[in-house]
Amino acid sequence: MLNLLIPHDLPQTRPERPGQALQPLRLGGSTMGTDWSVTCHAPRAMQADTVRDAADNVFADIIRQMSTWEPTSLISQFNRLPIGGAITLPDAFAHVLEITRQVAAATDGALNPCLGAETSRLGFGPASDPSAPRDTARDAWRTLAPTGATLTRNAPYQLDLSAIAKGHAVDRLAAALRGLGITRFLAEIGGEFVGGDPKPDSLPWWVDIETLSAATRWRVALCGKALATSGDYRKMRIEHGQHVSHITPHPAAMPGTGDLASVSVLHDSCAMADAWATGLFASGSATGLTLAKQHGIAALFQFRDRAAEASNALKLMQD
Repeated sequence: MLNLLIPHDLPQTRPERPGQALQPLRLGGSTMGTDWSVTCHAPRAMQADTVRDAADNVFADIIRQMSTWEPTSLISQFNRLPIGGAITLPDAFAHVLEITRQVAAATDGALNPCLGAETSRLGFGPASDPSAPRDTARDAWRTLAPTGATLTRNAPYQLDLSAIAKGHAVDRLAAALRGLGITRFLAEIGGEFVGGDPKPDSLPWWVDIETLSAATRWRVALCGKALATSGDYRKMRIEHGQHVSHITPHPAAMPGTGDLASVSVLHDSCAMADAWATGLFASGSATGLTLAKQHGIAALFQFRDRAAEASNALKLMQD
């Protein structure tokens, strides 16, 4: 069964006339521990290396600021500060932090950027230490209030923006493409997507949401929208009969019925989609669906043992 999802506000563009000065380009590579790709229609005189250089510059800047795997990154420097130490935030870092704070507040900390130490303790971070005590910084996200462009480390947590940084990187990649005069594109990093204007023939960029079963598929017309997925269908192990995930569940998570595997979110911003997907997944399916309804989030909840469930906002997009 194929479910088509068509946003009601798809951008409308005229088909390109034959002979228009556009060329198809497809390129990609590796970044942030995963793969990236761009499929686009660029000005005919543009070289693929020009697009690649723009992408590499975006990735390098985000890694330099937000990679917890890089000891010299800004976030790693922040995590080594003594209590009371502070850093000056570049605009990109401040933007990602603000999105994090918004979604953390909306989900009561289900999206929690202060659990970097717990992620590492569970074996999913840059410094795995299974013998470390459980992270006690569950409420430290409430202290993430910059003063102007300054962020002070007010509690002994390890800041981790990985749940948003990749989505933000796709937003930045899309902005870089537009800066080159490329408006018809599909940009992706590790399964997070941003779609630009439709293809020259006015057809949308169709993207299939990754599913656990081939029996039911979900396909999105991704133009002027972003798609992000969070879950433990890839990063998970079983210990003593229990799932151990890289996404720490909220203490008050209400799982409802079914074994939740992933949450996919459609949004205008890939950073926001990434943040909400993680927050909804960590909330558990029952709480997550309630939050999606309250905030008008278009989300798909997929389970290992039962059929997927769409939020109200996503149901409105079903063809």
